[in-house]
Amino acid sequence: MTPMNGKVALVTGAGSGIGLATAKAFAQAGTSVVLADRHEDAVRAATGELIAGGRKALAVRCDVTDDRQVASMIDQTVSTFGRLDAAFNNAGVMQRRVDTADITDDEWDRVMAINLRGVWSCMKYELRQMLRNGGGAIVNCSSLGGVVGNPGLAAYHAAKHAAAVLWLCSPGASYVVGHPLLVDGGYTAR
Repeated sequence: MTPMNGKVALVTGAGSGIGLATAKAFAQAGTSVVLADRHEDAVRAATGELIAGGRKALAVRCDVTDDRQVASMIDQTVSTFGRLDAAFNNAGVMQRRVDTADITDDEWDRVMAINLRGVWSCMKYELRQMLRNGGGAIVNCSSLGGVVGNPGLAAYHAAKHAAAVLWLCSPGASYVVGHPLLVDGGYTAR
């Protein structure tokens, strides 16, 4: 893996799971990392562990459905670390399993606001900052829901149709642009 010393990365949905693992990987690669999540306690705890281990990290509470919070997240990143080089838009939610005809308007709107509009909102502000920096890399996390369907998850799959993150954000992947990369353990190869 190419070291990323001196770079700054932002990870949304960094309170647990893939987001937290990715934030830790960025930190281990020498990147200053911003851990963002609507669950502030989770990112504060993770950030504290990274800082205690000698890493540079910042915890930010952010609800990606709110443009003002997303803009503030980018502002906090830049005011703390001076730039933004990489972003992993990972924040997402699952819908409760229900037949398409039975999805409530509120459930549909919640899934779309986080999984679809939230990614766009993050990209909008990340791109503006990266253009000021002279470039950067953005990875948007989807799921198998963006490739295959499952009964009872129409809102989730609609939003997604609209392990590799560290490498994709490194200089070694600078020619990889706009590519859907399946990291699914062979699930779709069956």
